[in-house]
Amino acid sequence: MKGYVYRLLTVGIIIISGSVGAAERWQIPFDTSTVGTQPEADGVYGLAEVMRLVALQNPTLKALEYRQEAARGLLKQAGLWSNPELGLEAEEVGWDAPGLEESELSISLSQDFEFFGQRGARKALARSQNDNVHLQARLAAFDLYFETKARFYALVHAQQQLELAQRSMELAEQIVDNIKFRIEKGAALQSELLLADLEYQRAQLALEQAQQEVSSASVVLTALWGDSSASFSVSANTEPDFQDALNSVASLESQLDSTRSLLQLEQETGILRAEASLAAAEARPPITLSGGFKRLEGTNSNSLLLGISLPLPLFNRNQGTRERLESEMRALEYTTKQTRVETRAALQSQVFRLRQLVQRHDRLDSLLLPTAENAYSTLQDAYEAGRVPYTQLLEAERSLNELRFEHNNMLLQIHTQVIEIERVTGITIRIDEE
Repeated sequence: MKGYVYRLLTVGIIIISGSVGAAERWQIPFDTSTVGTQPEADGVYGLAEVMRLVALQNPTLKALEYRQEAARGLLKQAGLWSNPELGLEAEEVGWDAPGLEESELSISLSQDFEFFGQRGARKALARSQNDNVHLQARLAAFDLYFETKARFYALVHAQQQLELAQRSMELAEQIVDNIKFRIEKGAALQSELLLADLEYQRAQLALEQAQQEVSSASVVLTALWGDSSASFSVSANTEPDFQDALNSVASLESQLDSTRSLLQLEQETGILRAEASLAAAEARPPITLSGGFKRLEGTNSNSLLLGISLPLPLFNRNQGTRERLESEMRALEYTTKQTRVETRAALQSQVFRLRQLVQRHDRLDSLLLPTAENAYSTLQDAYEAGRVPYTQLLEAERSLNELRFEHNNMLLQIHTQVIEIERVTGITIRIDEE
């Protein structure tokens, strides 16, 4: 396990601090190129296999595709012309007239023409709304990716907790057997056996709880692709060995313009601008041109009809709508400024927290755990030789178990922190792929 977290952090920081352009971020993180997904030889799935299962079978991604298709339909509709109008009019038709001999019949065709940029502004607004739908779909796909990673590592953590619980119970059982043997030889007290039995019972309860946690985490993970298996197994692969990864931490300020919150604000601002352009264009209404044919039955003559109509914008020039949109855009400017400051602080804080977690984990991995293991081994030999009381061995055993569980919990916290950095930056940090 030593060096694993350093390797994890190195991969994460290299990706974060590298020259990743905004266009390369927030892309759909799932790989659907593999038709079938097979576990490893022992039936254990890695993160890549789990991701492909979700990509192939989770309905959310298919729903996102249809939402984007719906947005494309709106964009297509915005570019269409309005339908022409066909009119038929009859004049001088009276009840006492013999038929239609004195009538005047008119047939006309009229069409609205948007000469003042209304159609272009409407299409621009539809494009902005379509871009927003695509952005939200990509963000939703990333949310599914984050959830998949979180559930995957939760199952990895639960499986490791189960292994540690099994080791603790085996250790407690060995001590019980050893005390029974020492009692037979007259070298141990009955009270020591009572304490050892109590510790064994505690270890057994912890093991049962760990088994339930594994089943629960497995069901939650497999639900992402429509399964409900409580016996699904996963494993986290290791990375090549990297040294001194903490020296790779670099400034992240250049990455801020592509964070989730700022991208959403930018998209919202673009929509408001398009709405403002449309409101300004619609302040000058479209012109209606018409043409037709008129038949005068009384004189047996025909004539052509030409017409033009233009609504007079005397009372309604979208003043209120334009003022509202202008104020909303100004408000978004200030919101964006504050969001940029808060995002910078939050991202720096998350990287700092990741560094702290790695340092604490490394201290556990390289110093505390080896010390506790050596201490327990020494005390076990001393107890079997009758040089120390059982209470000292029991305390050493508890300390060792606590450190092992803390070590595993720390690893889950690091994975969770990496996911949080991904959630802000939109960069996939594939720490478990070879």
